[in-house]
Amino acid sequence: MFAEEVLIEIDTTLDQLIRNAEMIQNVDLEELSETEVDAFKKTQESLVQHLLHMDQFFETRKNNDPLLKKQGPFKIQEKLLKFDRLKKEYNQNLNERIQSWHRREFLMKRRAKKFLRDN
Repeated sequence: MFAEEVLIEIDTTLDQLIRNAEMIQNVDLEELSETEVDAFKKTQESLVQHLLHMDQFFETRKNNDPLLKKQGPFKIQEKLLKFDRLKKEYNQNLNERIQSWHRREFLMKRRAKKFLRDN
């Protein structure tokens, strides 16, 4: 795989990460199940791992192409910054949602114990 192809793969992966992050912002998290949230998080984690792998691969290849050292990373850096901002936002929202589930689950267990004791 040539360094230019690796850059295209990195760019495509970043586009997918950004699309997913933007999509989750447009969804009412109250309507998502815990399974759906977990699936989203796992998908994003997988894409991030792929991105990191491709970045390492690119680093090893770019030394052979001086033009790539100058041009390629700038465009990708912009997308990385955008994804980083979106990731912080959706992580905060998802963590709040998960905490809400756990609180609700705790209260349900507490009520069930109280109900069983009272009967």
